[in-house]
Amino acid sequence: MDELELLKKDWQKQEAALPRLSFEEIYQMILKKSSSIVKWIFVISVLEFLLWASIDIAVRLSGKYDGLEVAGLEGFSIVSTVLSYSILIYFIIRFYLNYKRIKTTDSAKILMQNILKTRKTVRHYIWVNISFLVITTMSIVGYLTFFTDTYSQQSADEDIPVFLVIAITIFVMAVTIAFIALFYRLIYGILTRRLKNNYNELEKLEL
Repeated sequence: MDELELLKKDWQKQEAALPRLSFEEIYQMILKKSSSIVKWIFVISVLEFLLWASIDIAVRLSGKYDGLEVAGLEGFSIVSTVLSYSILIYFIIRFYLNYKRIKTTDSAKILMQNILKTRKTVRHYIWVNISFLVITTMSIVGYLTFFTDTYSQQSADEDIPVFLVIAITIFVMAVTIAFIALFYRLIYGILTRRLKNNYNELEKLEL
């Protein structure tokens, strides 16, 4: 008997010694992992809401928003704040419902559907938040540029061209938005990729 045959026999013995999990056992493992991932998505969204709310309250108490009243943006600030909180609360509720739905799932097919729904909800959450930030930012910059002399006064005070003041403002806001988008991609992206892996494992079970 050659060396290759000996290796094959040894491998077969090792394989036979390994524990064989049933379909139900594997499904329960994937269900538990998926439920945990969606729970973390919900927890992170709640923490994010608390973070933004804390920042907003701190800025308001520091008097940083006083300039908005002078510039005529107080009403816009109130509306945009209410909308941003509404968006966050809406998706927090969606994430919680996704978690409860997955936690009580009783079949691989329905679990696959719920995983796809959760990934879709996360994508919508990211795009809606980023789009809202972009629209809000461009609206503020546009209003200050064309309907007030805020940038003209700032330019005169700092002795630099108006267009440069506007460009710096847009650049700073763009960097901030890019940082937030990167945060979403890293945190939520990691979790949704893990959900995708679970989905792929369920597909193999269904075959």
